[in-house]
Amino acid sequence: MSDQSSHFEALTPNIARLKRLGLKVALLHSGGPAPGANRVLSGAAKQFLDNGISVIGFNNGYEYLQDSPPQYLEPGKHFIHINQTIASNAIEANSFILGTSRANPGKDIKSLSDLDDPKKTEILNRIIDTFKYLKVGALISIGGDDTLKTANFVQELARRSLSADESFPFHGVVHVPKTIDNDYSGIPWTFGYFTAAEAAGRIVRGLYDDAKATNSYHVVELMGRKAGWYTAAASIYGRGTKAIIPEDYENKPFSLEELAQELADIVIQRERRGRGYGIFCIAEGIAELLTEKEKTKMDKDRFGNLRLAEAKIGERLAKVLESVYEEKTGTSKNFKPQITGYETRQNPPSLYDALLTSQLGVGAYRLVEQGRFGEMVTVRDNLEIDGIAFNSLVDSKTLKVRNRNIDTEGDFYNLLRSLEENWNK
Repeated sequence: MSDQSSHFEALTPNIARLKRLGLKVALLHSGGPAPGANRVLSGAAKQFLDNGISVIGFNNGYEYLQDSPPQYLEPGKHFIHINQTIASNAIEANSFILGTSRANPGKDIKSLSDLDDPKKTEILNRIIDTFKYLKVGALISIGGDDTLKTANFVQELARRSLSADESFPFHGVVHVPKTIDNDYSGIPWTFGYFTAAEAAGRIVRGLYDDAKATNSYHVVELMGRKAGWYTAAASIYGRGTKAIIPEDYENKPFSLEELAQELADIVIQRERRGRGYGIFCIAEGIAELLTEKEKTKMDKDRFGNLRLAEAKIGERLAKVLESVYEEKTGTSKNFKPQITGYETRQNPPSLYDALLTSQLGVGAYRLVEQGRFGEMVTVRDNLEIDGIAFNSLVDSKTLKVRNRNIDTEGDFYNLLRSLEENWNK
């Protein structure tokens, strides 16, 4: 361990030090909603409040923090003081009580050397100045991979400030992983995944029954940019005919025509067995794996990323599939495009997600209590709390978070495909 690391660890505060210095703990939520987030807030806040530490929550993630100087932030508008009543009542709400946004203050940081560039770190340093101004000693961030990247940058800048000035009040970040996509490394299952995927599965099952009654097909587009966990689970729950997920293509570009040829053959085989109906589930992230020629027809944001919600990959596939099916059979068939996703993110958490989120909140408190900044809260075995260092989750060269996809050689993937094979007999 380096002298610098030892010096930093010696400075990390416990609860007694936070209390003695009159420092607060702050929470924020960034990125898309996930069922159970309020239980994370409640679980963490109540622990701090019970131990005499004030808690504030920043509204709309990093949005106000990155856009406003510290002196312009107003309590009740840009942040709130969280008391016992707010913490207790939070679990009754489905929508996260602090709101959220996709503001990404670390978007200009592409390498470690960028952290030495005052211009590229201007927004991040302003956020740390705000923490100092508001006497925030620790931040608990709740979010996905971009939020973890930001937490990693803020942690490194805080470490540098502490090395230069031992009295610097802000000591760092503890991160709570959140995504219904379930593609986070370092934790077995992310909170909200089971709730959202089950809600999507119920919709898929309803559409399956509709397809059976009308002797037709539905093509359902579901969430999942980089991984197929959500789409696969919903398809399994809803008796999907075939789940089309990013893992099947190993980042190799393909065309909708190729995919439609494969699916049309499945439709024809099912018809030979007396089943003229079915349902195809496609992950929205499949749009990013199409050939460049096909992607030129789709809208992109100002960073050059496909707008998946507007790409309408399910609708595009349904149209191509109708054409391919007619070419193969000489007859027409209706493939009805459907989109589901947003409505599944605001359901009351399932029992597992309620337990997991409450424990992650307590875990966030525990890591702060132990001065374990620069770590992500995780659970192991029977929801036993643990932490994992940011540098174990973030690529040291690209600074990108390592994602966890479905192993196409693993049992979960084999379950998906074996069930489909059985259902298509």
